[in-house]
Amino acid sequence: MDLKNIRRQFPALGRLAGGKKLVYLDNACSVLKPRKVIRAVSHYLSALGACAGGRSGHLLSAAVEELCHEARAKTAAFLGAETPSEIIFTSGTTEGLNLAAKCFPFTKAKNEVVLTAFDHHSNLLPFLEEQKRGRVKVRIAGLEGGWQLGADRITSLIGPRTALVSLPLASNVTGQAFGLEEVVRQARRRGAVVLADAAQYLSTNRVDVRAAGIDMLAFSGHKLGGPPGTGVLYCRSGLMRRLGNFKVGGGTVLDVVLKGGLPEARYFADCRRFEAGIQNYAGIIGLGAAIDFLLETGIGLIKERTSGLAALCRARLAGVEEVELLGPPQAPASPIVAFSFRNPKTCAQDFNIFLNNELPRHFICARCGSHCAIPLHRSRGVKQSLRASFFVYNTESEVRLFCDALGQFLESAA
Repeated sequence: MDLKNIRRQFPALGRLAGGKKLVYLDNACSVLKPRKVIRAVSHYLSALGACAGGRSGHLLSAAVEELCHEARAKTAAFLGAETPSEIIFTSGTTEGLNLAAKCFPFTKAKNEVVLTAFDHHSNLLPFLEEQKRGRVKVRIAGLEGGWQLGADRITSLIGPRTALVSLPLASNVTGQAFGLEEVVRQARRRGAVVLADAAQYLSTNRVDVRAAGIDMLAFSGHKLGGPPGTGVLYCRSGLMRRLGNFKVGGGTVLDVVLKGGLPEARYFADCRRFEAGIQNYAGIIGLGAAIDFLLETGIGLIKERTSGLAALCRARLAGVEEVELLGPPQAPASPIVAFSFRNPKTCAQDFNIFLNNELPRHFICARCGSHCAIPLHRSRGVKQSLRASFFVYNTESEVRLFCDALGQFLESAA
């Protein structure tokens, strides 16, 4: 891998932050944007700017429609979907999971949802809201216990009333996976649907939704190097036809007829039913470019590099008595490393400030807090954690710089 060439593709890495060299270790939150994505978005904004979706018959509109169709087809191929019409464009993982929760066809006989304590709030909260409305009953695996969550603890909650099992393909706190294959097998046996939160997975892994038996899958474009405000909900065609409406309006209807003197809408059966109104065309086109970047660089190479950087970071942190690495004893092949301080008087926020302000030549961006996973932190007795996460442009020297900064911080706080 030509690391120098890779880094040159990300303009943000060449800028100064607070007058210092930028070290970006917050990739689990959002990946920096490559020139390929920037050019794709700029081309739409500067040369096109029109609506897609058949609203207008002129050439600019047709050009936008074609680019958006290409992005949908790329996404379908990236996920192994049967057809591009199974790809619903959203504003991100959060909207995709909210769509799934609100539109899923629960019944009185099958109204239970199985989640995990390792879920991001975006997966947990929409179903808790549906529980308030009396539509579902939520069951959560792993609220008690350590950092290891085996598939057996999830599948033990799948019963005859289970309609949906929704789980992350990788935790955004620890990076670990949760036995998808066995979960899918048991869900199928009970006639339940599987929804995957792939937000923290796809930047370093491929998934084939049909081969894996996944019925629905949500992810965000910005975590792949795409523009913010973009995302996808994949939904198997047979299931999509059973979903209720989410948002309706322009672009969602096949026809509106007069019946009994009143208008009655006849909606599309495919992805168009869930993409009401003007879409984020620049973002959709940019998302297609981000997928191109991942495939051209090589997902396998990205995974190998980021897992190696995370392993180096964990090895350095394992020798620091003052910190506790979060996650199972056997470290996952993941780009995420999270830890907390053993001394309750040592504040993760203070270390975050130290990374920004106290190093003479570098400005280090990491993540401090609960990472939108408060139940997981509280159930494990952790108030806050510090998360470093890596992408293909990060270097071993940046890992060492981060770990050295931790040592300096602990020495200054002693």
